[in-house]
Amino acid sequence: MEFFLLSAAGRNIPTSIIHMVLTISVALIIISLLVTYFSLKLRKLNEVLLEKNRNITDENKGLQKMKDELAYQKELIAKELYESEEFFRMLLQSVNDGIAYYDRDKNLKYANPAFYTITGIDRESFSMNEFLAVLHPEFNDYPDRRDEELLSSGFYESDISIRHKDGNYVVLSTRSAVVRSSSGEILGSITVIRDITAFKKGMDEMLKSNMQSEAGNKLKAGFLANISHEIRTPLNSVVGFANLLLDDDLPRATKEDYIEHINFNSEKLLQIIGDIIDLSRLSSSQIEITYEEASLSGLVREVVDEARLIIKRTDKPIILNVKNNSGDANDLVFTDRIWLKRVLNHLMDNAIKFTLDGSIEFIYSIDDDNVIFVVKDTGIGINQENLNRIFEEFSQEVDGHHRPFEGLGVGLTLAKEVVERMGGKINVKSEKGMGSEFSFNIPYRPAGTKSKSYKGADYTTLTTVDWRMRKCLIVDDNKDVLIYLNRILIDTGISILTARSGYEAIEHIKANPGIDVVILDMQMPEMNGIEVTKEIKKIRSNLPIIAQTAFVFENDTDIILEAGCDACLIKPIRRDHLITVMSSFVKPN
Repeated sequence: MEFFLLSAAGRNIPTSIIHMVLTISVALIIISLLVTYFSLKLRKLNEVLLEKNRNITDENKGLQKMKDELAYQKELIAKELYESEEFFRMLLQSVNDGIAYYDRDKNLKYANPAFYTITGIDRESFSMNEFLAVLHPEFNDYPDRRDEELLSSGFYESDISIRHKDGNYVVLSTRSAVVRSSSGEILGSITVIRDITAFKKGMDEMLKSNMQSEAGNKLKAGFLANISHEIRTPLNSVVGFANLLLDDDLPRATKEDYIEHINFNSEKLLQIIGDIIDLSRLSSSQIEITYEEASLSGLVREVVDEARLIIKRTDKPIILNVKNNSGDANDLVFTDRIWLKRVLNHLMDNAIKFTLDGSIEFIYSIDDDNVIFVVKDTGIGINQENLNRIFEEFSQEVDGHHRPFEGLGVGLTLAKEVVERMGGKINVKSEKGMGSEFSFNIPYRPAGTKSKSYKGADYTTLTTVDWRMRKCLIVDDNKDVLIYLNRILIDTGISILTARSGYEAIEHIKANPGIDVVILDMQMPEMNGIEVTKEIKKIRSNLPIIAQTAFVFENDTDIILEAGCDACLIKPIRRDHLITVMSSFVKPN
């Protein structure tokens, strides 16, 4: 600078210029310094900005990552929400119960398919008015009661009935509840319905069955009490008069009178046992109808003769009239003679029992298709309200200890069952105090040639049989039966051998080839009658065997005959019946 100044001075440069040059130089130096300073400052600032930019970039990356994560979570939540909604939608769609949601104005906002299926109302046309239209009149107040309970308690439950579109009424179990927002505001209500028609029907049937079972048990209890009374009454006479016969000083007429009492009450006991057995047949559906040729007039004669004996025995002033309105129709028919006679006996017994005095009319006739029987009496009659129950099991118009008439209450039940199994129908007409009329018809099945004459059994030949050269083996483990059969056969002259067991009977057969007939009990210890029969037939296949049994069912008789027995007698065995059957196998001298 000094050099420059000296040079300038030496050259006589003006001072002003020198000052200007110096000023410019200083300015340049200052500018240079400032530039340097600001360059350094700018560089530092750039470094800071770069650092901040890097930080911002990193933050942006983090934000983007968070954004991506949020987007993923949003998508995941949306998917889960959709799947949840789909799940609940499928759940509501698939349940069997009907579900319906109503808003606060009772407008249906949602209902699943089961709701429309159960109610039978179309989805497009559903309205509250249509629902009310199908509601059973008995439940017309259901909407009002439902709204009141929902407002008061928030819940309502009731069973209602509506008419389905198929025309039938269905029973619905309904449960309704109020739906509220989180703030407690009522949004509407939800109702769940279930079809309980089948359940209700099952419950009603079960209740009815229980009531019938209780009534049946009550009837059976009364029936058992009746059995005790009915059996003990005639048994008392049998035992009582049998003991009176032990008196040696009794006149013959008195003894015969006692014997007549014993026989009459014994028959009553047999009838009671027969009724009980028939009841068992009825309960187990073992009543079988077997058709054979029979004479109607002969059958009626037997029924009427027995009825007249009962009237005479009871000392009732009853007139019994018989009318045959069959005209020239064939008297021989195919029918089950035994069962038909039992039906007629029951009707006649009832008429005699409930007629204190007056008359009984027995009428039978034949038209083109039916045989018709009518039994009319002037007895006490039956109340109209009881006409429908007299054919029921164990039923009597007056039950218990206060009943004025005897009987088990099964006769009319059995008669109705038998007549219907024979293809007919039984009817009754009666008024209290005016008598009764029982009538029934069975199909007319003519058989053989016409016959109007009836011949009863000719017992004179039975009392004069001569079997003195014949031999009979009686097999029974009961000593009393052996004594009885010996006694009723003694007048025939037949030689009698006895055995108390099956093994003893077989030994007799082996040792006595001259035995002409065997009377064999079916129920014995160690070796029963069926087994004994088979063993005897192995020894002598042609030896007649007459079974005696207390079993009375048809299949029991079939089993006995199939085992090899030639005939079967039902206990108690009567002399005339035994001799009649034996006459088929034992030749007279």
